[in-house]
Amino acid sequence: MKKTLRTIALSALACAAISATAAEVVKVGIAAEPYPPMSTLKPDGTWEGFEVELLDMICEEAGVECEITAVAWDGIIPSLVSKKIDMIFTSMSATEERAKRVLFSAPYYNTPVTVIGLPGQTWEISKDNLKRKIIGVQSSTVAGDYIKDKAEKLTKIREYNTQDEVNSDLLAGRIDFMLADGIVAMELYNANQDSLEVYGNVAWDPMLGTGASAAFRHEDTALEAKITAAIKKLTVSDEYEALSVKYLGTNVAP
Repeated sequence: MKKTLRTIALSALACAAISATAAEVVKVGIAAEPYPPMSTLKPDGTWEGFEVELLDMICEEAGVECEITAVAWDGIIPSLVSKKIDMIFTSMSATEERAKRVLFSAPYYNTPVTVIGLPGQTWEISKDNLKRKIIGVQSSTVAGDYIKDKAEKLTKIREYNTQDEVNSDLLAGRIDFMLADGIVAMELYNANQDSLEVYGNVAWDPMLGTGASAAFRHEDTALEAKITAAIKKLTVSDEYEALSVKYLGTNVAP
């Protein structure tokens, strides 16, 4: 009888240990749409990109097991709030408006919004300059929110579900300018320098946020604290700089 009770007790402890381990698995939402060089889901089902490798480093440092879940960009905050995922890690700028719905970590990179477009134009947010121009942006982004706020009454703004669609229409000449994260914009420009021109970075505005951060439900303060501690340690490390240079050509630490 004692042996049976001991076996039961050990089994209970084993189950508790398994449950504790399982509780540490964090479902991380990354946008399903390709967003090179930050994150891309390859045909074989594996992920690649700066954020993918950085996520591995952060989760290891934080002592949690992370599992990537692909989520459509425009549904990623609802997926977090409804507990389909536990964390967002997909170039989401921390803004005051978004902070009403989610809890942000410390930023893990910070880059400007950049304007690129067809060559031979002038970039200025004014009625005369933007007359008969079309500006393309990915929907639900800080770049999109910014330009709609500043220029929606001055010119036509075309929103797209994915950054790939914006890129394609710009290269095809169906839009005149696009605004996007500087790294992503320059990735497109560097591959198409003969047909595009860089018009500079947008001056910082509160609408653009304070840098790309992980996002959590407001009540998940313990998880946010772990991830923030890991981010703060890694963003000043040689490993972070090497990874950033590998994918982005420069150190984008905040």
